Amino acid sequence: MTPAEWTLAALLFVAPPGRHEKAPWADPSPEYAVARYQKIADAIVSRCGEDRSCAALLVSIAANESLAARDADEGMNTNAPACYRKGKYATRCDGGLSVSVFQVRAFGVDEHGQRITLRRLHTDRNLAAWQALRVARSSLARCKHLKPERRLSGLSGSCIDRDGPWNRHYRTWIRLRSWEPKVEKPEADS
Repeated sequence: MTPAEWTLAALLFVAPPGRHEKAPWADPSPEYAVARYQKIADAIVSRCGEDRSCAALLVSIAANESLAARDADEGMNTNAPACYRKGKYATRCDGGLSVSVFQVRAFGVDEHGQRITLRRLHTDRNLAAWQALRVARSSLARCKHLKPERRLSGLSGSCIDRDGPWNRHYRTWIRLRSWEPKVEKPEADS
């Protein structure tokens, strides 16, 4: 199984697109969702290569931050990419401050020295994966004095020594590191 195949399978396992089928941001079809997930998986692999722990970390962040929702990934309006934030959904994507399936914020410069903007993060999955990985690795390093399951609390901006959503990120990451998709064996001809 290639890294891209494993990453796609992991995304579909922890963030099945059917969870959004009744939401305003639902994918138009299951085939569309799988094709979109493949693009997310490709972006993850572009940053992680064959490092399964790295891919598992980014899959965990995408699954726990946005459930890989279409609006977080592609936006709902091509003129102003953003999450669906009407009515009871007004606070999605941190009120518009975070973008992409990884829910990253725009700050700093990319690996080529170009300023990172919300629009760039929302339209470039590879850049969003790079930013998410940069922030996650920074969190793991800055928060190394905390219990392991709290070390991803730095995704929120500071190390927090109490339970929170970062515990779920950590548990999913650890579980995925050793996860193998079930491969259906073809039936033998009689």
